[in-house]
Amino acid sequence: MSEADLTSATSTARQGLGLGVERPATAWLLAGVVVAGVAFERGLVSGVATTGGALAAVVAVAVLLASGRVVQPQARLVAAFVPIFALFLPLRMSPWLIAPDLCALAALLVVAASFGRDGDLFDVTIPRALTRAMHTAANGLAAPAFVAGPLARALRRRRDQADDRASLAGPMVRGVLLAVPLLLVLGALLASADAVFASLFRIPAPPGEVVMHAVVIAIGAWAMGGLLRTASASQPAGITLDNPPRLGELEVTVVLGALATLFGIFASVQAVTALGGAHHVLTTRGLTYADYARSGFFQLLAVSAITLVALLVLRATTEPSRRITVLCQVVVALTLVIVAVAFRRLSLYEHVFGFTMLRLYSQVAAVWIGLVFIALGLHIAGVGRPRNWVPTVSVMVGLALLLGLNVANPEAVVVRHNIAHAKATGRFDPGYFDQLSDDAIPTLVHAITGATDPELQITLNCDEPPLGRGWASYNRSQRAARAARATLCP
Repeated sequence: MSEADLTSATSTARQGLGLGVERPATAWLLAGVVVAGVAFERGLVSGVATTGGALAAVVAVAVLLASGRVVQPQARLVAAFVPIFALFLPLRMSPWLIAPDLCALAALLVVAASFGRDGDLFDVTIPRALTRAMHTAANGLAAPAFVAGPLARALRRRRDQADDRASLAGPMVRGVLLAVPLLLVLGALLASADAVFASLFRIPAPPGEVVMHAVVIAIGAWAMGGLLRTASASQPAGITLDNPPRLGELEVTVVLGALATLFGIFASVQAVTALGGAHHVLTTRGLTYADYARSGFFQLLAVSAITLVALLVLRATTEPSRRITVLCQVVVALTLVIVAVAFRRLSLYEHVFGFTMLRLYSQVAAVWIGLVFIALGLHIAGVGRPRNWVPTVSVMVGLALLLGLNVANPEAVVVRHNIAHAKATGRFDPGYFDQLSDDAIPTLVHAITGATDPELQITLNCDEPPLGRGWASYNRSQRAARAARATLCP
């Protein structure tokens, strides 16, 4: 390939992926990137589950919106949810919440930047999603050059004017070379003579720590620059296939028919089991109903997930017909039965042994998968077609469930459920409470102070981490747990 062909191919690739910048960076945008980098460093140093962490997320979305590069109403609505999720960072301490909250914040910022200029959130296909992911990653890599644009332009202007000041360059350099050693010597003498004067030049932290803070600021600024470049760049054209693979109606009918038959047999077995007809089978295999309830939950969820992917692929590679639509609806309905069976199995197990955070989140995941299949069934039935709104609605449902978990405080839910379960059944595992975070402590202390049953006597762990200094380290859950512990611990 010649150099001209390579240049042409590179240019075509850049245009297709949308790497050209429609709005260059400005000095104000550069200042916003620096502010966002400092906020990111403060949030990371103070701990992400703090006021500082929330402020870093709010600063990032504020800079993104203030840049004027997010103009699409859907993208602005997505950006508006960033402060809502950021609000819970200083309110909760559970890693079961903080980790998904951080993922949600990052995803919301990326989506707001990617769809800032155009695009339809309710018409997202897998190829379009992959294209936008590559578009965001490529713009993130190119962020430093984009952010440094104002500085580069200023240097070019100064270079153009350099001839007029060439006669001053030599004397200026010689003056600096003479002044620096003189200032160092005299400054050292003055610093040794006066402690207050010397404090002005003392570095408050070891050099290595200063470098680490600078690196964290640079990482935050780079991330912010990537978001702004994504919002400023040309939108990607998308991945297209000249001859996409297609499956015939007969092949798809065989696959869907086989799935429907398999799931139908499974649903029939579950009906027999629910009526007690499988008691002999369970007894001969040495299984109790608790063991039966626990077994197979994750396998059933895996079946649901694989079926979801299979349906999406089959629908994307097949011309729609009435027969295929009906078979897809049947498979969706039977998959919902499988999800319901998985949910019921885990509920039976929790009825015997109580809650854990994993069991609670597994149930939430089962609910989410069920709602996704309901959305897919509605789309197959023709609701909202030809737009492909299922992926976006699925993500929205997941965010809504996560928001509900933040409001409900899942660790407190687990404590209340297990205390009530212990009173009803006598089964209790106080050791599990040591694995929970400060989110559970106030509810646990309330249960301890009101407990009269011997089996509910719980020994509270009085060890607690030191509180952070300053407003940026504030966390409401941590303060509430400290106050609750003080009522029981000496």
